[in-house]
Amino acid sequence: MVDSILGKLRGHVGEAKGRAETDKREREEAERKVNSVILTKREVQGEWDAARTLYTTLGATGPKSMREITANDLAQFRHNMEIARSNFTGDGITARQVIDLASSKPLPGAGSDTDIDRARKQINMAIPVSAVNNEVRFITNAGPDSDVNRHHVLVRFNAFSAAVNKLMSAKSKDNKTPKQTANWLRKQKLAFDCDCGRHRFFFRYISTIGNFNAGRDELGFPKIRNPNLKGVACKHVLRVMSEIDTSTTVLNFLTKHMEKVHASADNRARHNMRQAEADKAAEKQAARKRTIKTSEQRAKERARVQERNALNAASKKVKRVKVKPVGTRKIEAALKSGKLAESDLEVLRRFGFTDKQIADKLGV
Repeated sequence: MVDSILGKLRGHVGEAKGRAETDKREREEAERKVNSVILTKREVQGEWDAARTLYTTLGATGPKSMREITANDLAQFRHNMEIARSNFTGDGITARQVIDLASSKPLPGAGSDTDIDRARKQINMAIPVSAVNNEVRFITNAGPDSDVNRHHVLVRFNAFSAAVNKLMSAKSKDNKTPKQTANWLRKQKLAFDCDCGRHRFFFRYISTIGNFNAGRDELGFPKIRNPNLKGVACKHVLRVMSEIDTSTTVLNFLTKHMEKVHASADNRARHNMRQAEADKAAEKQAARKRTIKTSEQRAKERARVQERNALNAASKKVKRVKVKPVGTRKIEAALKSGKLAESDLEVLRRFGFTDKQIADKLGV
């Protein structure tokens, strides 16, 4: 049942915050342990205690093989950080950039089983259920092997203040402006957080150093799970980014939120999707096969459409040769060969004979 996948909206904020608090507490406890295995920011920067034994999968020959970290590894970690940072500029990242980076620089999985592959195959819904000013909460279904039935993705729209300024300059009864502003906003830079383990242990460090983290900062280097800092987002976030970038559901939700901002006295607003509306949106998303397309794939599709349209336009411009009736062609041939005189033809036509009748009568 779709509603069992989405779950009840009442209490979803508390559920999400509860998971975030558990995550924070577990992370703090892990760092306080005497034998903590977290590789800290200062250690990555070179303050390394050689007597401390930690392990990494960097350069490992097998999927589960690990070895002790060396000073050279710390230099490689710093190098990987610089490469990762070079993919991101400024404050935040756009939804389209998340999808493109997940496709072009994936964290390797088993064969072609990357995060974007799993997002396409396993995550069939991402519903925006509540918004408070610049933060929107999404609920997605979980994967087939998850121990929960849904995940919470928090998205912070960094250009919200600029969007509000756009609304302030519009007339109060201009109904088009909130939708136009919402459509503009969803194409701008954002930050995100997901409550799943994949984001927590593999990607939160990347989102922290890339300045697009909407949750708690993670400064412990992922030396075991992602030492090469590949990929950018989990499958739940990737489905959310696809919906933000293209879906009518998200556009309508943001439009309603911006309408409330437009009508408010202090440019602040809350918007919650109703249970029935959310269930209907989830049902539609789950029923259709929605792909997650990269910029390159979209460009190729546009090129194919343009080529097809150009061919159709060219075919319409081609002058079609009008073929004369058989009788007319026979009469013209008879005139040319001298078998029929122009004067005789004029007489026959004057009496109302058609070209076919004339050709049949003359046997030409």
